Amino acid sequence: MRYTHVARRLLRTLAIGPIVALVTTVVYDSHGKALTAGLIDLVLVMLIAFRWGFIDAAVASVLSVGCLDYFYMVPIFSLYAREPQDWISSGIFVAIALAAGHFADRIKQKAAQTESERTRLERLYLTSRDIIIMDRSKEVGAQLTHLIADTFKVDAVALWDAREVRMDKAGKEAIPDDEVRATYFHELCENDFSACRFKRVLRLGTRPVGALYIKGSHLESHLDPRSVDAIASLSAIALERAHSFIAESNAEAAKRSEQLRTAVLDGLAHAFKTPLATIQSASSGLLEISNLEYAERELVSLIDEETTRLAKLTNQILQTAKLDEGQLEVDHEKIYLTELVELYKEQYANRLEDHPLSIVHEVGRYYLWADARMLQMALFQLLDNASKYASPKSRITFRIASTDTEVVFSVQNEGSFIAPEERLRIFQRFYRAPGSQYKASGTGIGLSVTKRIVEAHRGRVWVESDPEAITTFFLALPHVRMEV
Repeated sequence: MRYTHVARRLLRTLAIGPIVALVTTVVYDSHGKALTAGLIDLVLVMLIAFRWGFIDAAVASVLSVGCLDYFYMVPIFSLYAREPQDWISSGIFVAIALAAGHFADRIKQKAAQTESERTRLERLYLTSRDIIIMDRSKEVGAQLTHLIADTFKVDAVALWDAREVRMDKAGKEAIPDDEVRATYFHELCENDFSACRFKRVLRLGTRPVGALYIKGSHLESHLDPRSVDAIASLSAIALERAHSFIAESNAEAAKRSEQLRTAVLDGLAHAFKTPLATIQSASSGLLEISNLEYAERELVSLIDEETTRLAKLTNQILQTAKLDEGQLEVDHEKIYLTELVELYKEQYANRLEDHPLSIVHEVGRYYLWADARMLQMALFQLLDNASKYASPKSRITFRIASTDTEVVFSVQNEGSFIAPEERLRIFQRFYRAPGSQYKASGTGIGLSVTKRIVEAHRGRVWVESDPEAITTFFLALPHVRMEV
């Protein structure tokens, strides 16, 4: 492309000589005076400056002096001027032509800047207008990225919504997810003009709410840092507007429903704890009696196991009630991943019934800031969930990986498939996918607790599943300490 531009410029410069010579020849053959030829050549220089720029206009001015000397200065048809005033006149003409070409070039540049500014403001206006009339029933991130890509003619756009833990992209080029999330976590504001890349953390006031990554087009792009800043501000407003609309639509009904449900859960859980503790103590005491018959011992063992399970569910309900009331307090501490791996090898490898546990990691001396107790609770919920729905005696794989911005935990099991339309809903409280009640017992609380814990750490949780019945739950937390 660069060589094509150079060749085009060279041909344009070479064409100036014949053009100036032709114009001067036509004036001379028409018996035009030297003044007329000079004025016409001066206008020609200005037109060249307007069309092609100052350098080409300077070449045209020198060639015009040569043509005027050749046709009008004694001796004519030669490039030699005898009289000193002819040299002075030629110098004055060159100076005037260069000055006129310079001013014409400046006017051209100002006109181009004005047109560029007008285009930039027009596109920002169209973006803001289209944001207002967005379809509220569809995902705002997907609409926003396509709107930016189409309006500003860029190659690729990526938008990270931190609140929804959602990545939306548009355009023909791929943008790495980690780079977009790193823009949010590290609150970056970068301009790479050589690659035409722009990174912006989205803010509402001083609070980061997401990230925007734009890959501009070298062929056609009206992007500059000011435009990107304006797009980032509009994007932050659009995200907040969408969230506010959803919140307003459900606020009153959700508030009353949650208050009632939390009160019922809290009351029932506390009411259950005392009789459960009594039953568990009695069953444990009976098991200590050595003269029980085999059938009696089996029945007492069953009572003890089910009482333990009820106690665990009660604790989950109490934890859920605290989460709903906003009582979750995250106590950040530095957790080394190597120590976390050893903990799971010791404590959890034999707690997954008949499923062998494989722990895969390449973490080195990486660490993260998190609440150790809550992190263990969230990860155990994923492991417990995997053991419930995995095929009998199948292996469960627990992986820990570290990227530049996150620590990613994953739990993989075989024997279950989650349909795409169910993958977001299973993290809702009390929700169970159709048919799951026939595979394993449960309340639908565990995954919702995990999601709330992860959100409290400003992380993300999601699930991937394929028809081959391999399902993997992911939990990602940022490396850096993120205060809530």
